[in-house]
Amino acid sequence: MKRIQNYSLKIAILLIVIGSMAFLYWYGFHKQFDEKSIPKNADGIVIVDIKNTRNHFIFSCLKNPSQWGFCPKDSKTKKRFDFSNYGLQTPDYLTFFHIENQPLTQWYLVAKIENEAKFDKALIDSHFVKTKSVNSFIGYYSKTNKTNIIRYANTILYCANTSKDQKDCIQIAEDLFIKNSYFDSKKIEKQIKSSNAVTIWIKKNKLLNENAIINVSLRDNEISAEGQINLNPKFRKTASFIQNPNALLSLGFNFDLIRDQDLIKRNQAKINKMIGFDLDSILIHHPTQTELVFHNIIEKKDSAITYDYDDDFNPIKKIIVHSTREPSFYFSMQTDNSAKAHDYLKKQNAIDSHQIFVNFPLAKTKTFVKNNSLIFEANLPKNWSSKSTSSKIGYMQINFAKIQPKDWRFIIVKNKNFEFLKALETFEVNLTEQNNSVFFQANLKAKDGKNWTEVKN
Repeated sequence: MKRIQNYSLKIAILLIVIGSMAFLYWYGFHKQFDEKSIPKNADGIVIVDIKNTRNHFIFSCLKNPSQWGFCPKDSKTKKRFDFSNYGLQTPDYLTFFHIENQPLTQWYLVAKIENEAKFDKALIDSHFVKTKSVNSFIGYYSKTNKTNIIRYANTILYCANTSKDQKDCIQIAEDLFIKNSYFDSKKIEKQIKSSNAVTIWIKKNKLLNENAIINVSLRDNEISAEGQINLNPKFRKTASFIQNPNALLSLGFNFDLIRDQDLIKRNQAKINKMIGFDLDSILIHHPTQTELVFHNIIEKKDSAITYDYDDDFNPIKKIIVHSTREPSFYFSMQTDNSAKAHDYLKKQNAIDSHQIFVNFPLAKTKTFVKNNSLIFEANLPKNWSSKSTSSKIGYMQINFAKIQPKDWRFIIVKNKNFEFLKALETFEVNLTEQNNSVFFQANLKAKDGKNWTEVKN
């Protein structure tokens, strides 16, 4: 009898272990990609592996007991990204996509409704208003968020940064839900099944000779992205940049990369108004190597002396100190004929007789031509050297630690979502030539070696 009980106990333990392992596998590692979530004419796709990302944060918390306090179950971040709070089903993969010939900021997402009551409440809380129905679709629009939602049965198409005119959204919904015109997922199947937290797919275009794939991985205090990009040869030109590692912001690139992009064409009127002259007057000189080194924001103090008088008419000297904050930066743009571009700006009265660029009121900006580059500079550090140190196709680096408390207050007042940036140390992007190809690399690091579970709003 005891022998039977022992066997029964062993079998029960074995079944519990097998059941637990099966549950952990299903909960943490079993994933299925929904091929019906991307239309055929997508030219940009961002696929977030939800389980991979969730597992990273779970294991990060488990292996760092000292940080358990930073992993609360009711955190604002968790609530914001919990699909169940919006009445939606949590997918294994969260897939964003962009459609050909549409604005760069206009992206889409497909999701399924799981709870009608929560979904309706989320629509009300986000200020969505029901629009007229088209065929089998129900439309909603939020003027506050500039967002459309197209519903078909229990599935929705979320359209970010779109106008109230739902024509584009309806067309995409028809392609997905009625015509079944889906993207060929075999193009990215291997990358989806990898251990990457995020996979980015970009279709062959003016810049790329082939489709490009960038893989994003998570580490304890760093997010990195890497990928080989087959750039068109005319965009592979390397240049020697200054790239000051101590600057708040450094940015360098070959202007050909952005010359014909829709972002400039669509916003050229705004750009012209902002810079105070016609941008085409510079573009006709074919700008190439371009670099901005934003050193810091400095504080200047100016004093003014005034006099007051006492009852006996004796003069009393008063000193009034005025504090101002100004940017310290260096900007250069190489062109076919920078002297002509400089002369044009003088004729437009954008440059005065003292070689000061008057269209930038935030700082006294000197303007001149050197080595066929049009240069703008203001408040440069005394030990500043403009000697080139690095040869790349392009780069960007941000040192968040260089942003001062006064400036953080200004940034956060403008947008509270930027508060999490205070916990970051650096963000760096590099485009370099390797083995007749272009290597893309980006890294985002948290400050003071903080774990990502500590980076919260």
